[in-house]
Amino acid sequence: MSVIKPKIDYMKNGPYDEFITPEVAVRMILPYIPKHVTTIWECTAVEGSNIVNVLRSSGYNVIPTHINKGYDFFSYQPEKFDILVTNPAYSLKDKFLMRAFEIGRPFMFLLPVSAIAGKNRHKMFREKRIQLLIPDTRFNFIPDKKSSSWFDTIWVTYGLELANDLNYIVVGNAEKIPASQSENSKSKVELSDKFRKVA
Repeated sequence: MSVIKPKIDYMKNGPYDEFITPEVAVRMILPYIPKHVTTIWECTAVEGSNIVNVLRSSGYNVIPTHINKGYDFFSYQPEKFDILVTNPAYSLKDKFLMRAFEIGRPFMFLLPVSAIAGKNRHKMFREKRIQLLIPDTRFNFIPDKKSSSWFDTIWVTYGLELANDLNYIVVGNAEKIPASQSENSKSKVELSDKFRKVA
């Protein structure tokens, strides 16, 4: 038996469902958020999470909701929002994706690379036409841990209408994007041109 399989089985059981999303993983998506976006829904977040903090400091209105606060993603959605951005529970990733496609708004999900495989997801992604943001490094999802995680992640996006389906991001450049990025749409275009690495 491979060493990887027990780790994947363990993740599927739920203990790794609540990863702490590192700030750099959020900053790397900033140039790819459509310029018209003002309100972002983070459907698995509590106040003070890195996704909420980075997006708010970048000028966005962020609506954080969490099941522990009574907001069930599978039955609730805010009345007004432009895009959904989250790091969904690993064991529920298929249900999250199906629900997001059902809602029909643009979204960005941080998922393990392995999420692009699988018969059902293959059909879903092919029909809906997803686009990917692919970092050049692994992130560390556990605070105080010095090394990165043992698995690679990608941002699966829908409805962003990016110029390319595969977008390769140099994380060293993403780290240079300030948390207080200007709300100015021109600045976002310039950042996009500067930091985007496309296939």
